[in-house]
Amino acid sequence: MRTNRTPLCLIVLGIFLAAVPGGLRAQEAEQDSVPRVRVDSLEAKIRELEARLDSLLAALARGEDAEGAAQGAAEELEALRAAARTAAGEQEQDTTERSRTRNLSILNPEISVTGDILGQYIAPAGEDDFLTAVPREFEFAFEAALDPYTRTKVFLSYEEEFAIAGLEEEGEESHGHSGFGLEEGYLYWVGLPAQLGLKIGHFRQQIGLYNRWHNHALLEVDRALPTVAFLGHDGLIQTGANFVLPPLRTGPGLQTLTLEVTNTANDAMFEGSKTNLAALGNFTSFWDLSAASYLELGAAAVYGENRDESLESSLFNVFALFRWRPPGQALYRDFRLAGEYYWARKNYGTPDLKGSGGYLQANYRLGRRWVTGLRFDFLDDYGEEPDVQMLVPTITWWQSEWVFVRMQYNYVKPDGMDGSHTITAQVVWAVGPHKHETY
Repeated sequence: MRTNRTPLCLIVLGIFLAAVPGGLRAQEAEQDSVPRVRVDSLEAKIRELEARLDSLLAALARGEDAEGAAQGAAEELEALRAAARTAAGEQEQDTTERSRTRNLSILNPEISVTGDILGQYIAPAGEDDFLTAVPREFEFAFEAALDPYTRTKVFLSYEEEFAIAGLEEEGEESHGHSGFGLEEGYLYWVGLPAQLGLKIGHFRQQIGLYNRWHNHALLEVDRALPTVAFLGHDGLIQTGANFVLPPLRTGPGLQTLTLEVTNTANDAMFEGSKTNLAALGNFTSFWDLSAASYLELGAAAVYGENRDESLESSLFNVFALFRWRPPGQALYRDFRLAGEYYWARKNYGTPDLKGSGGYLQANYRLGRRWVTGLRFDFLDDYGEEPDVQMLVPTITWWQSEWVFVRMQYNYVKPDGMDGSHTITAQVVWAVGPHKHETY
């Protein structure tokens, strides 16, 4: 008589499958952590049990004992799958916890540093010429997002003044500063309703085309003659609040109005009084002429008092800028034509100190590395000094995006006097995420 051995074999196989998970559970009890090796082992066992279960179910044709063994193997397989999911989840949690201490650097501000060195040949009219070198500026910039609504910028700089032959003899005061100090430090809000703008702190004010630009970012070594005479070598920088009203769109044009209320710390305009207030208004109209060109027009006015000196100061400015940058060639071709005019008045009673002046500037990019420029400045009827004209050609070579070298010539000619000459070599370098930013 022949014995049917199939049920017996299935029962033995089921007992073996039941024993394997028991061994795995004993091994899990001995380990406190869940390394990746354990997860891989569990996954391998799952694949092995799945294969055996598929074979068992395929061969199963009859027998209550075989069905019980198959049911036991399925239960053990599901238990192993649950263990594998738990192990994988614990391992991901451990990785996340370990990475938290490595992201503390995101709390630090972005830091950039700029250096600006000048070498000069100075030949004043009627005097001996000489050579000199000046560490014009070292600037340290800190920028950060404080929260989703506010940003901050802080600029600390070490500066030394430099000379242009022919200007000091005219009695113009420098109204600049030397040494280490705060250039700008302010907080501004983003995402305000209706595109409003708000800035509070110590900042370069919104007057003219280049007052907001830092010295190292200018298109020439020095600022234009009338801005130096009326605002000082560093420009108009005071402490207060800046409000930008919602812009008005008119076809291809965009009009903006900026209002500022500050103290009167500027030496050139207010004799350095910080106990009074000054007001500034700036209107700018921006027009897209084509895909490659635009036109910017604007006007600004400043008024403030120094009651200690019985001084009332006012300044009015108009400006215009045309720029051409062909799409796809902006790195190789770029033309700027700009001009400004200023009227200034300082009222001490009688007589008033009045004057006016302006400049015309053109810059053209010859290629990716070379930029040439020409600026003509004039200053008329400022006090008792003679009228002054100055011609400033420049050529700039960008060695890389971090370093550029500039050569500049200044010819200064006061009315009724001989002209003076200055040749300046400038080297500027920058590091950090915001290198060579204009403001």
